[in-house]
Amino acid sequence: MNKAVIDSLLEAAITAPSGHNTQPWFFEIADDCIRVLPDFSRRLPALDPDDRELYISIGCVIENICIAAPQYRLSCNVKPYRHDGVEISLKEEAECEVSPLAAAIPQRHTNRNLYDATASLPSQVVGELEACGAKIYMRQSPEFEIIRNGVVAANKVIYGNSQNKNELKGWIRYNSRETHDKMDGLGYDVLEMPGLPVWISRAATSVALNASIQSRSDVKKLMSAACVALFASCNDIAGWIECGRHLQRFLLTAALRGVACAFVCQPCEVESVAASIALQLGVPSRPQVLLRLGYAAPPPAYSRRRPLESFKK
Repeated sequence: MNKAVIDSLLEAAITAPSGHNTQPWFFEIADDCIRVLPDFSRRLPALDPDDRELYISIGCVIENICIAAPQYRLSCNVKPYRHDGVEISLKEEAECEVSPLAAAIPQRHTNRNLYDATASLPSQVVGELEACGAKIYMRQSPEFEIIRNGVVAANKVIYGNSQNKNELKGWIRYNSRETHDKMDGLGYDVLEMPGLPVWISRAATSVALNASIQSRSDVKKLMSAACVALFASCNDIAGWIECGRHLQRFLLTAALRGVACAFVCQPCEVESVAASIALQLGVPSRPQVLLRLGYAAPPPAYSRRRPLESFKK
């Protein structure tokens, strides 16, 4: 298989989202196939002890490859590899139908800004997004209030735990030098923090990382959204990967339609809160991902990605 084509597919793959922008995957290239494997050195043991979000991000990676491949007249066959990875077999075709979502792969970014609270999503766009496997709840609905309460409840647990806070601080890149040296994590400019010496920023972040401050910010942003989207799936590796594939199609569809998205996953990260939300919403499977949706100005900066060669095993 042509190396330039493989590299193009992998460049598309690594634009996928991941928790704290950890980019927890690597690739093995074999004859006519790409193997996507978890990089457990980049896992989040405090916030994601079961590697649920890690495998969801791998699902996003896989979907990007499968959407990008037809541009090079390649079809994809996805199957499990070993007990924790996925193998994507690539086959040359005379003709392949290229999805319009392929053009959205480099355009998709998380937008953490406040959204335009006066703007609603057209019903046609809502239908397209729900067709990707999510359930959408409008801001005026009682379900939206359940999710709002879930964010507050989850923040009390997450930010009341020193391990969670230390893990988050470990993935913040506090200034320009750190951001460009690491090319991962949450850049200071993405978080709209001043680029100060690390010791100053870490001390200030330690004060700011508490449940009350975080909930005020999160609820304000949530209430600016037109709606929220919930993804649920079986709570195992296969279910998480499949959820990630649906999520990535959703995010690309949103990008194509000019809809801003940001993750609001705290209620999914606390088991008791996730179970309560599932019960209240009548969701038969485990909530995995929450997003807020709306219209917004572009963010001040986007998360970086490491050089492609660093992902190859």
